Amino acid sequence: MAFKWRGQTNGSLLSSISVLALLSAWALISTLPWPIPVPSPLEVFNAALSLNPRAFAADLLLSFYRVASGFLIASVVGIPLGIWIGYSKLARNLLFPLVEVLRPVPPIAWIPLAILFFPVTEWMIIFLTFLGAFFPITYNTIAGFSGIKPMYIRAGKSLGANEWRLFWHVIFPAMLPVIFAGLRVAVGTAWLMVVAGEMMANKGGIGAMTWEAYQTIRYPRIFVGMAAIGILGYVSSALVQAVSKLIIKWEPR
Repeated sequence: MAFKWRGQTNGSLLSSISVLALLSAWALISTLPWPIPVPSPLEVFNAALSLNPRAFAADLLLSFYRVASGFLIASVVGIPLGIWIGYSKLARNLLFPLVEVLRPVPPIAWIPLAILFFPVTEWMIIFLTFLGAFFPITYNTIAGFSGIKPMYIRAGKSLGANEWRLFWHVIFPAMLPVIFAGLRVAVGTAWLMVVAGEMMANKGGIGAMTWEAYQTIRYPRIFVGMAAIGILGYVSSALVQAVSKLIIKWEPR
């Protein structure tokens, strides 16, 4: 227990050092003679304090709602689709080539089509977050099925498990670590897409706030928006990881 506590303390210390190193490097860069002055950490902190707390909180909540909506829809669609493709040879031959063709297309490249197909701005932004999360979730689910060791399935069958029990007690639990790895990637991509969509639509959210700061030449506020996006993305990933630890209790830490 003492060794574990010491390791956690060292980890926290190293994390603090890395943050301080980043802030120091940022402060040093801000003193250099750039064509456009780089705001210092103190200027960005003062810009954050000058924001209207109610309006800023509303933007954060709106962006979080959009990410959560797109992410949940992508999970509900992508995980069953990935399982179906893994299980069914027909689905694998019919749908997997489409996933492979569309997956390399950058999610941002879908923005013009999203604007055309979704006249309602809210739908357009949620669709973009869904699209950003869909492919990592689906592909990791397929990979999770493909990576199951055949000995697990043979052991389940030898103990008399039927197909349904074999799936719920052997196959699906074995897939979960890979699925959750895809969910963590997907939530980060969802934040990327919500910011891009909000910048294009300019209808509220942290992305619209950051874009407005750029248009009005309030550069410290741009950094405030970037920091908020980074923190929210980190919190979202931590939430997914916390859920995975609650569900996947058999995985070594």
